[in-house]
Amino acid sequence: MTGWRRFELLQGAETEYREIRQEGIRCFLRWGTTGTGGKASTSTLDDEQHAGRHASRKINEWLRKGFAEVERPFDVAELDQQTPVLDVIKSSTQPHAPVPEYLPVDGFDDTYHRSHAPDHPMGFHEYFVLRDQGRSAVRFTVRGQCHDPAAVSSFLAVLGAGRDLPFDGRSHHKVPLSTPVGPFSHALFCAPALGQACVAYPAIAARVATAFPIFGCEIGDADPEVLVDARIRGHGALPYSDWSRQPQPVVDLRFDVQPSNYRRTQTFKVFTSADLKALLDVLPTAASQSWLEVRSFRGETRRFTPETATPFSEVASFLHG
Repeated sequence: MTGWRRFELLQGAETEYREIRQEGIRCFLRWGTTGTGGKASTSTLDDEQHAGRHASRKINEWLRKGFAEVERPFDVAELDQQTPVLDVIKSSTQPHAPVPEYLPVDGFDDTYHRSHAPDHPMGFHEYFVLRDQGRSAVRFTVRGQCHDPAAVSSFLAVLGAGRDLPFDGRSHHKVPLSTPVGPFSHALFCAPALGQACVAYPAIAARVATAFPIFGCEIGDADPEVLVDARIRGHGALPYSDWSRQPQPVVDLRFDVQPSNYRRTQTFKVFTSADLKALLDVLPTAASQSWLEVRSFRGETRRFTPETATPFSEVASFLHG
């Protein structure tokens, strides 16, 4: 993980700062006035080369405005790599708030569970499968209304055997399950930078990965990290804590359909089934040069024109595999 770089500019009696850090395909930004909380944002690029160029452009922009690079203040929270992840979470409790209690899960080594108002509509269960003497972990959550102990136990068995997988340097792994977990056929393991399970805790943000069960059609077999990021966090994101959901298949589209409410795209981008249906509905009456290409999770592509437009139900069958 690349460290933060800090730039400052004296403006009257105040000092403005800019900070940037690249991690894989992501660039993290912080900015504000010294002594204040400031603001932050994250940009996700197509690949590491794009991210590196994006970071360089930002730095050159600041230098042109008169900012100068300075040594970044020491931050103990970000440098501490030895404190167990659950201890970090417990120690971060606000004053006068109850300290969270994580209970061991019977039958599973180094596995802990906490319930967050499970009977509330927004309640959920949180699980940590620890590794490296508790200094890193794989985390997953399940909404309280669909929490099935049998399915959770099946998934914990998968994580117990694969807890090292999301720390092997790859952004993600789509793994077929030898035994289904509830209705799901696969598991998705996300490295900490992709899963972002504990971004609220800087000391462990890079030490906690994410995993959850999926339907095979929900993540592309050959997806790069940027597409997985869009599927689990973008427009129409996969509700991966909902274990009673229906399959939400990959809908990758590129098209030029005129007239329509959609801006054309020459490269495949992540859309939703509703977007696909809307485009298929207008395609038969669109301009003759209009076209639409759909890519499934297997990487298979189908092309449609006003003359070959197909009902959404048939295309949906193609997407589900």
